Amino acid sequence: MPGSGLLETGRLYLRAFRNAGRDGISMRMRLFGLLMLFCAAIVTGVLILLMGTGAFHAGEQQVRQTLEQELSYRAQAAYQEFGDISVRGVDLAETLSQTLERRLAAQKVPPAALAEEPELLNALLEETLPHLTGALEKTRASGVFLVLDATVNPDLPDAQQSRAGLYLKNMEPNIVSNTAANLRYMIGPMSIARENGMYILPQWRMECDVSGADWYQTTLEMARSRPERPVSRLYRWNRSVILPGSSESVMLCTLPLTASDGTVMGVCGFEVSQMLFKLSYAPDNSRFEYLFCMLSPVEEGRLSAEGALYAGSYAVYPGDMTEQPLEIKLDTGGIHTYHQPGAGTYAGLHRAVELYPKDSVYAGEQWMLTLMMPGEALAARLTDQNRVLVLGLLALLVCSCVGAAVLSRRYLRPMAEAFRQIKEGGGRTAQRTRIPEIDDLLEFLVRQDETAVPAYAPPPEQSALYRTFVENIQTLSAAERAVFDLYLQGHTAREIAAILCLSINTIKTHNRRIYMKLNVTSRKELLVYIQMMEEAKQAHAGRKDATG
Repeated sequence: MPGSGLLETGRLYLRAFRNAGRDGISMRMRLFGLLMLFCAAIVTGVLILLMGTGAFHAGEQQVRQTLEQELSYRAQAAYQEFGDISVRGVDLAETLSQTLERRLAAQKVPPAALAEEPELLNALLEETLPHLTGALEKTRASGVFLVLDATVNPDLPDAQQSRAGLYLKNMEPNIVSNTAANLRYMIGPMSIARENGMYILPQWRMECDVSGADWYQTTLEMARSRPERPVSRLYRWNRSVILPGSSESVMLCTLPLTASDGTVMGVCGFEVSQMLFKLSYAPDNSRFEYLFCMLSPVEEGRLSAEGALYAGSYAVYPGDMTEQPLEIKLDTGGIHTYHQPGAGTYAGLHRAVELYPKDSVYAGEQWMLTLMMPGEALAARLTDQNRVLVLGLLALLVCSCVGAAVLSRRYLRPMAEAFRQIKEGGGRTAQRTRIPEIDDLLEFLVRQDETAVPAYAPPPEQSALYRTFVENIQTLSAAERAVFDLYLQGHTAREIAAILCLSINTIKTHNRRIYMKLNVTSRKELLVYIQMMEEAKQAHAGRKDATG
């Protein structure tokens, strides 16, 4: 099986590592090391190439491109839709101003005396009701309102903070698809609602509470201080607020109701609720689970989280956020960072949304549309993407190690087999490997065997033990004969190991076999016989010289 083969290969290399310091580094380990160096160089080159080309930052660039596309679409939609609400608000303010002034003129009441004629307020409001309902049905808004600068009962204790008016809500959740409006009555005289068959909301109020209502007070004051400016330059988008008696954040586009003589009779406008904003501007969360959209005013270069509207399926906002504004840390090459003290850090992109014409009295107010997500979510996403690259490189390195082990083993297998056969039976019995270098070596060994020193002939004057010793030399294998010949030349065991490129353990194994075949019990006894052979050779050579 492939797994067992790889396991056996691993065992061989572990054994080779353990023996490397004692016996030297084998050819297989040398080849394996060279292949590993080559593979490591390739993996290092790939890593440098990925770092040089910004592959590890590609995830951040991809996130930025996706956010830029999404933000561009949402910002353009906000510019068009909020601009359309502003234009329809101007038309509504002009229509209501004319209607109120005409009705007051019919009653011979100047606009400046509106607050002194509380008995006319119900009739004025009832006459404006059709204009309000018609405008709301044609506008992509969640509510419409009219607040007069007067109260029905000036004698009440809280009359200074109470203003007569009408406030209608469109409760249809699918308002963004331009379905039929589902209007509800939230503020106004009950008699008007009953006469027109309108449903009353649970948070209904007789009059509008304007205590602390910046959207009301600021619009009146600005219109009175700039009587020469047209209403198209006096409308204002207020930061999100929660109206008294309500629980939902809303943004109000507020416009002054100005008579022909310059008298400001009250305000009117449209509402964009948190629900409507969420239905219209929720980002695509199929790619980024925690991405959400925020439309907020800019105050001293920071995003106001308290005055913003939010959209998205990220369920934690805005509870995660505090009333503190978000500080923007711009990153010219990547994702911006938004830090909110006491809450956390967010990451995303933002773009300015122009809600006013350049010559508006509120042109200095800035609004920003932001797509962001918690910083931890973005970091986790980028880490996951880079983890894939790192794991890929590690997998490449592991595959390279396995490949190097297998290749080195397969490459050296014929050599190892040939060496084994040579050690066991000599070059004559070894099979050819079809590798020129190894086959040449085998041929060389065969020739060496043919020209080897002839068997030692025991001289007649030697003892029977000596003659048996000499005869037993013929029983030595080629490998054992090579070791024995080197002993004859006077080499030690370690010198023989170095000459034959064998380990000292292999030499010791040959020694045991030589002792057994030659019937000697120790190296000292072997050296005695070798000395006797040397003396016999010298005596034979002397007799030959004497007869020659």
